[in-house]
Amino acid sequence: MNYEGIPLLSVRDLGVSFSGRTLFGGLSFDISEGELVTLTGPSGSGKSTLLKCLNRLVTPGSGTIMLRGVDISLCDPSVVRRYITYVGQIPAMFPGTVAENLSYPFSFKANRDLAIPDFGEILREVGLSSAYCEKEASKLSGGEQQRVAIARSLSLSPRILLLDEPTASLDEKAKFVLEELIVRLNRELSMTIIVVTHDIEQAGRLSGRKLCIGEAGPEEGS
Repeated sequence: MNYEGIPLLSVRDLGVSFSGRTLFGGLSFDISEGELVTLTGPSGSGKSTLLKCLNRLVTPGSGTIMLRGVDISLCDPSVVRRYITYVGQIPAMFPGTVAENLSYPFSFKANRDLAIPDFGEILREVGLSSAYCEKEASKLSGGEQQRVAIARSLSLSPRILLLDEPTASLDEKAKFVLEELIVRLNRELSMTIIVVTHDIEQAGRLSGRKLCIGEAGPEEGS
């Protein structure tokens, strides 16, 4: 299929309400292949909820989300989450080794036919050695767990990586290490990445396109 002129991700008139309160409405924007986008805005503006809408963890009340021209609401959620992966603020580590954590996505029915990658190679992409495969995931530092969570997403070869406040629970040193990783993944792998952050200085350091959600909707930043 010829994708020329079709954005990788297209959001049109998206709206979400909870308990009668509109969290946001009328959001529209496009994201191109290989972009690094930071999503900022005041507390309670719906940044994290928007991110979860993008891979069907939350169902919006109105509007459409298109992945390469396909409405994701018409697709199996598990398939959508293979192409648009989500890493939360607090990385979910399952009992067992890092390798067992990395293999977890392949236990889902929608992913059982996928080729399982070399986990050592995936770990090296996030700055960890292959020796981490045998380590207990629960005993890793917060920064290491966040990188393992990103590696778990990368193992599915997603089109878009969603990161929700990825450095919020990390110390300053680990925060800068993870920021460098995000920039490197974007530049070296041409990975399309959307990062939710409340930290305007962090958005500047990541140096990608900036979208700010406010009362008037998403605004472009320089």
